[in-house]
Amino acid sequence: MNVLFVGPYRQNDEWGRKSRSVLKAIQKTDHNVTSRPIYLSNSTYSDSYIEESEFNISNEYDILIQFLLQPYTGYNKSIAKKHIGIFNTETISNQIPLGQLRSELLMDEVWADSPTIGNSLQNILNSYESNTKVMATPPVLDVENLPEKINGSLREGDISLQNKFLFYYIGNILEEKEGFKETCLAYLNAFTHKDPVVLVIALENRIGDEQISSILDNCRNYIKKFKPYANQPHIRVVPPQQGAVLNKRERIAIHIDGDCMVYPSYTVSINSIMLEGALYKSTPIINKSNACYEWFGEENLWGIDSYEELCISENAYPLYRFTSGESWYKPIIKSLSETMKEAYVNKFKRDKKIKENSKLRKYFEEASYNNILDGKISW
Repeated sequence: MNVLFVGPYRQNDEWGRKSRSVLKAIQKTDHNVTSRPIYLSNSTYSDSYIEESEFNISNEYDILIQFLLQPYTGYNKSIAKKHIGIFNTETISNQIPLGQLRSELLMDEVWADSPTIGNSLQNILNSYESNTKVMATPPVLDVENLPEKINGSLREGDISLQNKFLFYYIGNILEEKEGFKETCLAYLNAFTHKDPVVLVIALENRIGDEQISSILDNCRNYIKKFKPYANQPHIRVVPPQQGAVLNKRERIAIHIDGDCMVYPSYTVSINSIMLEGALYKSTPIINKSNACYEWFGEENLWGIDSYEELCISENAYPLYRFTSGESWYKPIIKSLSETMKEAYVNKFKRDKKIKENSKLRKYFEEASYNNILDGKISW
């Protein structure tokens, strides 16, 4: 079959990373793959980065796969016989008006990260008597440019990080849905200044020092009534060292040096940085409701409890992706705090998870979407 893939795989952000990973999994199939890059932001991956599949040309395609925002998708039978949409759905569908499902209703098939997302979306589409089929696609990760070792270290030249257990968080601390506030509060609650631990906050995007201080002070003020500032554990903020965005090399250094990644995102979808954390054997702490936990479970990850809540947030945009007809899962701080403590204390369980994590590189290297393209649920 001839497959045309359209997506933002050149972008240097989560959209780009996920899009590249899916493209690589499709390229490993038995089919002829042509790709076309699009840009959903100004964040380009590399001026010199070109996929070989961009030079493939076909007069007709059997399948068109669109990894896009919903409003940008289209359907044209003259381009391809089958249309597949990947919309990076992050939430659970409860009640979504027919008009907000225009793109999903156009597709022959929609791919979702999570079986839970897939089932909820399928039920909504069925209620509108749609023929669109929703497929839950297993996690994939482009490991081609994620080396096992690199020169340089986060701990080098920083006495405050040496001989310490490093919890680390990579993300945007301004985004409520990424769960930074819960991460910070859980950490401050679980440990004191006497514990040899550090929470490393790696900022994916550079932000002002005043904003950082304000966010951290708010968290510390919650805790100070029973744990004064002087008794609170150490926190280290690591901004991007080159440019406005944390680059891949900086990210890998943090994964390699870190002991335990913490990323209790509200959203249900897979996050590539979360998968990277597991790849580098840092046994990530995530929501049990997350798609990564659905696929890999407690053997590879630390799962925390959460509660379902409507997607109502000042930062939940655009409206066609986050509505009051959808829900996500907010982490329970008590569960997160207890799990961070266990990850620190229980070396036996941590080592068992590290052993399972060590199998992921081969797993991702071989991951192909052959059976997915043939309409099967699993590989």
